[in-house]
Amino acid sequence: MNIRFHLNRKALVVAARLMLAAVALPAVTACVDTDDIWDNIHDLDSRVDALEKKVADTNGDIQALQTIVSAMEKNVTVTAVDETANGYVIKFSDGKIATISNGRDGQNGADGKDGLNAPEISVTLGSDGRYYWTLGGELIIVDGHPLCATGNDGKDGADGTPGQDGRPGQDAIAPQVRINPDTKIWEISTDGGLTWESTGVIAQGQNGSTGATGDSLFSLVNTDDPAYVTFVLSDGTSFKVARYDETNPLFAIADAEGTQQFARNESRTYTVQAENISQFSIAKPDGWKAVYDAAAGTVTITAPALGNTYAETAGTVAFNLVSTASKSLIVKIDVEAGDYELRVLTFEDADVKFPPYNLVYGSSFTKRITKWSDLIDSEQYGGDLLYYGLSSGDYMGEEDYVWYDKNNTELRHEFRGHFWAGGHPISNYIEMNMRNGDYLHQLSVYSATGGHNGSANFAVHFGYRDDTSYTQGRSLPGITFGDNKARVIDHMYIMWSTYLANCIFNGNSLTAPLTPSGYVKLVAYGYNGTRQTGHVEFFIAGNGGTIQDWTKWDLSPLGEVTQVNFNVMGDSDNGYGFSQPAYFCYDDVAVRFTE
Repeated sequence: MNIRFHLNRKALVVAARLMLAAVALPAVTACVDTDDIWDNIHDLDSRVDALEKKVADTNGDIQALQTIVSAMEKNVTVTAVDETANGYVIKFSDGKIATISNGRDGQNGADGKDGLNAPEISVTLGSDGRYYWTLGGELIIVDGHPLCATGNDGKDGADGTPGQDGRPGQDAIAPQVRINPDTKIWEISTDGGLTWESTGVIAQGQNGSTGATGDSLFSLVNTDDPAYVTFVLSDGTSFKVARYDETNPLFAIADAEGTQQFARNESRTYTVQAENISQFSIAKPDGWKAVYDAAAGTVTITAPALGNTYAETAGTVAFNLVSTASKSLIVKIDVEAGDYELRVLTFEDADVKFPPYNLVYGSSFTKRITKWSDLIDSEQYGGDLLYYGLSSGDYMGEEDYVWYDKNNTELRHEFRGHFWAGGHPISNYIEMNMRNGDYLHQLSVYSATGGHNGSANFAVHFGYRDDTSYTQGRSLPGITFGDNKARVIDHMYIMWSTYLANCIFNGNSLTAPLTPSGYVKLVAYGYNGTRQTGHVEFFIAGNGGTIQDWTKWDLSPLGEVTQVNFNVMGDSDNGYGFSQPAYFCYDDVAVRFTE
């Protein structure tokens, strides 16, 4: 669904309702048939809902088609076909799932209002044995080459149609479609939504003309054959995918496509769908570990340690499986280890490696810090750790709040004085009632599970600087390496604070809600000593970047750094500069160690 278009829909409907309210004012003396107006409002709402649903269904069908074609090329089988009210859910033996809309809502438009027909997107089999995307029966050409329907995750593509080379590194791109809210014409993107081109297909009829049909990309899913499932596209193209034979072993490892990149000594756990396994063995490269836990339904792979000079840096983990009917199966995962170890700052008490220390506040308050939870204040606003002396006024909090992940990632942070000047305190507060998102709940994360991966603790950032005179000279909060060594911070996981979430959607006395075209972004600035290494941005709301849960933020483009400072920016302005709360939560900060 195109969020921006959805929000514009709401604005249109609200505007129509305001017009209705205007004609209902006592000052208006003319007779007005409000029933007709309300009918038009409801009609507008339903038509836009139908358009939005069609866009979502079409993009879902495109992804499903790519999954089906990939299954055919890899000899993957269908394990289940579940019919739903809206279509079908197809499950495959490699753990993939394809969701297909059935086009039942796409009826012929009687009056030109329901013209929802999507552009005719399909695939065709090339002379090289690979499938390529088509639009209206013609190959989709990108950079002079046909767009492959499947690929090998960035590896060089196979030869294309005669006289054309395979496109390296971009073979698995699936088109996306949308409806232009102004022209009502379907548009297509072949670069992940960065750019869009018109297809010439009108999505909405005009002047009472008959709307085109709203069929699904798929016209038929036939499950009558016990050995195959047949998929028929709207252009008549058909595919047959074999069903899973229950006498065979089944071992589908989720999210293990392509070469899996590991840091040294990194362990990664994959979910496995396993059926009819009576015997198994595992072959792996030297120095690697691989464990299959049948009870938990998982496979755990561990890369060799950085100091293991005898280990292989790349290879294949192969699972040799035998069914009760003595039929065999080999499932392979390609793995590769980087030249670094990845250490993670989790903020969890079980992972404490730093020595105990004291936070000293004036002459009357000292806090002994032995674990991460000791750094969580007793109140979200006004507590002694972040606002010492606020209520009594006898001390203005000029001491430092400090944490240091010594003996692990070596990441360190400190801020002086009260938290309202900015900083990164540790928290475990959760608040899922968005309406409670205010400064009294400023340490809360908007996630029902707490920290990333359901952990207890996380850090909260507050602080910003914009172009106004009010914030010039203000320091940005950041993290440093306490041992002053430059390293690559690989990534962190980020999520909304409840305070920010509430103001984005509901606003408050200081800021309006985020507009349909508005945005809030995070910016990380890297420094190696005094030299800035670069910056990376992440749209936490708006601009197509609104997140829903803890999300990975890649910080590796900053390179080797000794310090990273963070800013919160956006287009909300109440006359005094950026007006959204400059908060976000972060967790599980990963650092590359090469020494």
